[in-house]
Amino acid sequence: MAFTTDTIRNIAVCGHGDTGKTTLVEQILFNAGVISKAETVDSGRTVSDFTEEEIEKKISIHTSLTNVIWKDTKINIFDTPGASDFVGEVVSSFRAAESAVMLIGARSSVQIETVKLWRRLNARDMPRIAFINKMEKTRADFYKVLEDLKEFEITAIPLTIPMGQAENYEGVINLMNMKAYKKDGGGKEENAIEIPDEYKEIAEEYHLKMIEMAAEGDDELTEKYFDEGTLNLEDAIKGLQEGLFDNRFVPVFCGSAVDNSGITPLMDFIARESPAPGRVEEPCISGEKARMISTEGSTSGIIFKTMIDKFAGKMSYVKVITGKLTAGSEVFNSREEKKERINKIFLCEGKDLKETNEVHAGDIAVLTKIESLRTNDTICAADDTIHYKSLALPHPVYSLAINAENQKEEDKMSAQLHKVAEEDLTFTIKYNEETKETVISGMGELHINIILEKLLKNFKINVNRRTPRVPYRETIQGSSEAEYTHKKQSGGHGQYGRVCLRINPLERGKFFELSNDIKGGAISKGYMPGIEKGLLEGMNEGFLAGYPLMDIGVSVFDGKEHPVDSSEMAFKLAAKHALKEAVEKARPTLLEPVMNLTVFVEDQYMGDVLSDLSTKRGRVQDQQPVGGGIQSIQAQVPQGELMRYSIDLKSMTSGTGAFEVEFSHYDPVGGKIAQDIISASAKASE
Repeated sequence: MAFTTDTIRNIAVCGHGDTGKTTLVEQILFNAGVISKAETVDSGRTVSDFTEEEIEKKISIHTSLTNVIWKDTKINIFDTPGASDFVGEVVSSFRAAESAVMLIGARSSVQIETVKLWRRLNARDMPRIAFINKMEKTRADFYKVLEDLKEFEITAIPLTIPMGQAENYEGVINLMNMKAYKKDGGGKEENAIEIPDEYKEIAEEYHLKMIEMAAEGDDELTEKYFDEGTLNLEDAIKGLQEGLFDNRFVPVFCGSAVDNSGITPLMDFIARESPAPGRVEEPCISGEKARMISTEGSTSGIIFKTMIDKFAGKMSYVKVITGKLTAGSEVFNSREEKKERINKIFLCEGKDLKETNEVHAGDIAVLTKIESLRTNDTICAADDTIHYKSLALPHPVYSLAINAENQKEEDKMSAQLHKVAEEDLTFTIKYNEETKETVISGMGELHINIILEKLLKNFKINVNRRTPRVPYRETIQGSSEAEYTHKKQSGGHGQYGRVCLRINPLERGKFFELSNDIKGGAISKGYMPGIEKGLLEGMNEGFLAGYPLMDIGVSVFDGKEHPVDSSEMAFKLAAKHALKEAVEKARPTLLEPVMNLTVFVEDQYMGDVLSDLSTKRGRVQDQQPVGGGIQSIQAQVPQGELMRYSIDLKSMTSGTGAFEVEFSHYDPVGGKIAQDIISASAKASE
């Protein structure tokens, strides 16, 4: 059965690690009759965590996709990892979902990944529902979490409240239908009962608060509420729907996933009130008009995730944006400008694929063995091409220089790591011509270690690791002139070229500018390409420590050519040597890359982190609370000081800290630091 756009919901279950995401999804599948028993993460048999490394480490590493039918609505559920190392998987699920369910521990409350994921949802203006989980835990406190959520500067509306907390937790009260759902130790269904007498007063209090807050979700309802002093349930639900879609507030549910408690009210709300795909507009690249998700029009969709399975081959996860996708049809890959035939379409249930004939706009499917498709590709009709916007992925924060033990292993290693990079766009592998190193980068030490462990286990490739060399640069601080004559005679035609040039520093980031200021035709224009090649070659070789020169303006103002012996090669060599002599007189200096660093840290570790940044020559630019006793620190720090920062921060914060980093600019570096860099470069080239 193919579901239509208005009967589909796509939700991303997200949250800090160990908040119970996989357990919640497992119980949802059980309650919906998809599985006969809800398994624990420790058992290694959950639907979501099915890869060898997930079973072994007992954590989610990949986003898994499954679906349930609830209240005649098809709900596609993305179970996402909680560790920051795998945030790329979360980003892909956010792109394919219309709303998110953010899990928050009733005891741990708002944590660092909660804050970071909340910010990502804000950046997408994406509706979200909060589920306060683990109400059965010692020191669980639903009302404290509610208070902490206020720091996100958005109205949190409880739609369920707990009956008791921690050791006294008994179940939840649904404030919409004013029914109680008793915890029964993991039974198949939570049955609605009358609210026990001892909870009626607090239930009525929060029910009235819910109606008052729901009135703010729609302007007409706000006016009606002020006129009448209340709303009926139908109007309140409409207000909740509109307010959720417009991100005016966050509905809050609570429960205990491990006890199968509080899940029925959550799923009822998702099925009926969460945004359907048809209300969402899919952005396109610049110059192309965004399209509403709709069955109208020709087929189009975006590939938001790629997996390479040793049995199924390449698996391309597609969200259908317009029209419908039909088995046996032909689509157009707009990036490759290539037609592809869709032989089979599958629905995903964890690791299992279930074949289907068609999927409508808003639904999620898997296409197999279409080699041209990559993550971020758009498929569409050949006569109605479009390019949907790519995923906004974070920058890698941790890098290693690697090599295998011999050339044969090196080739095999490179091939396998390029496959990983195709699956995981937050992982990169590059050969740095400047440092002669193969450098891999990812979202953290755990991310990289898991990839290299898999390489050893599956392909017996042992990889040597070391800290990469920093990509320093060189520049000049003053202006100078130089001239050089390249003259060589070795029988027959010789080589002759004389170049006079002037150099000056450019604004940072301008790289290179060349002007031809020759008067009277001293050098023919035909030799200027050779001169430019020589200058660029000389800049690439550097002067102080072999790092490329940058931000230099060159004016060629005179020279001389020979009617027989001059050539492009002669002028290339003359320009290269003239540049070297000019740089020597222009106060050359080293430049180091400086990064924008954002650190998320609990209050108790602030002093240690700030002190450490000071020793790393960091310049703190801002710090502010972001909720739940967590601070964010913005700083600029030289890249050379951050090569092991993921390890350092983990040590300083007992594994709780997190950070994001991106390139900012190059800054001059001098004194002993510069001397050490030059000495290290000289040793490396010996």
